[in-house]
Amino acid sequence: FESLCRKLAGEGGGHDGWDCLVGANARRTWAAAMAVPAEKAVISSRRRPQFSLCKEDSKSGARTGCITTWRGATAETPFGLVVTRKGLPSYLTLDNLGKVNGVQGLHVCASHFFGRDALYPREGGSLIEIIGQEDASPLLVLCGLRDPACYNLNLYPAAGREKISVDTEVGVKAVSQQDYIDFVRQAQPDLCLSLSDDVVGSHSKRRRERAQQRTAAWLGDSVKCFGESDGALGSVGLIASVLATEDGEENLRQARSAEALASDPSVVGYAVMGLGLGESEECRKGALQSICGELPREKLRYTSGPNTPLELIEAIECGVDVLDATFVNELTACGMAMAFPAGAEGPAVSGTGRGLNLNLWSEEFTHDQGVLVPGCGCYTCQNGFSRGYIHHLLQCRELLAEVLLEFHNTHHMCRFMGTIRAKIDEGVFSEYAKSFRKLYIHQ
Repeated sequence: FESLCRKLAGEGGGHDGWDCLVGANARRTWAAAMAVPAEKAVISSRRRPQFSLCKEDSKSGARTGCITTWRGATAETPFGLVVTRKGLPSYLTLDNLGKVNGVQGLHVCASHFFGRDALYPREGGSLIEIIGQEDASPLLVLCGLRDPACYNLNLYPAAGREKISVDTEVGVKAVSQQDYIDFVRQAQPDLCLSLSDDVVGSHSKRRRERAQQRTAAWLGDSVKCFGESDGALGSVGLIASVLATEDGEENLRQARSAEALASDPSVVGYAVMGLGLGESEECRKGALQSICGELPREKLRYTSGPNTPLELIEAIECGVDVLDATFVNELTACGMAMAFPAGAEGPAVSGTGRGLNLNLWSEEFTHDQGVLVPGCGCYTCQNGFSRGYIHHLLQCRELLAEVLLEFHNTHHMCRFMGTIRAKIDEGVFSEYAKSFRKLYIHQ
């Protein structure tokens, strides 16, 4: 009976398939018969996220794919993660986020929970439950230590060779590899980044070399923990971190080393870390090209750091599948609305004639009764909230202004990513990227 259940679980997609084919009562009966708690039987039936490559662009490294998890979350790549604060968007509730078409994943920063006992995941309570998601939620959850919206690592003197200093909600904390793994074990995200010792380019050569060594050592420890897991980490996919540098040859060595260390089945992808910290455009693009070119095609690829839509396009050209859309948070906080062309009409058509973004603080919008972007399908534009009204809310310091802007900017980003996926599938992504770059630089 045990053998049959396991076979059916494998064919049916894990826990859900098992329950569908043999019933939840049968699962509990088997667990009791084997003297295993039902909760552990569920954990053992979970599977790590799976990435499947769908199509590759013939003229660039861009590609489309799909990520699936045991709990039913599915994400089409490439896509941008919604950057969160303590597991939630900056100004939207998860219910409101559900009104935005195209949102596929959240980036949750572990350092937001350190020192906050009321928020820290408890035994038997996952991060998904803490932030108010249902197990069957379609949103993918990726967890990392660094806050992608700001540089909160290594801001203070080194915390020792085995730890990394992190700026948390309650002050600076020295976090060890074991601290981070313990959080992931309790939080149970879908994807987890291995620790990386991100340093800015102004650090000494010796410090950068030590950062690479520490990142590689932490990756080896993470692979060991995930490979030897008794089930607590069985549904979490490990993303192996590769620390990018300005040296092309060193990037190749780091990528090859990470590939060798991360050959374990627990590793479902790779992350190009250390970007978005003030490096030049040439350095960033060169690092992505050299590292992604050495990584296995069948594995997922993530990177931190795209700060503009153009940088996002360039990262996708290099073969990146998952990115942080931090510019959504930054524009919303600054009272700006995205207005660059994001739909299938192509970059040659401008949405407003006023540039790439609208600064709603500007007095030119005081009496403007038009919606943010004509034809936009977001909640803000569809319900007739005008530029002049949002300008008024900003002047009055009303939080509703940021809520309406985040609705629009998140929708705009998701629509942009959907257009990119469509262009890759149609085989015209290179032409689209070229025309978008021309428009972006011009405006």
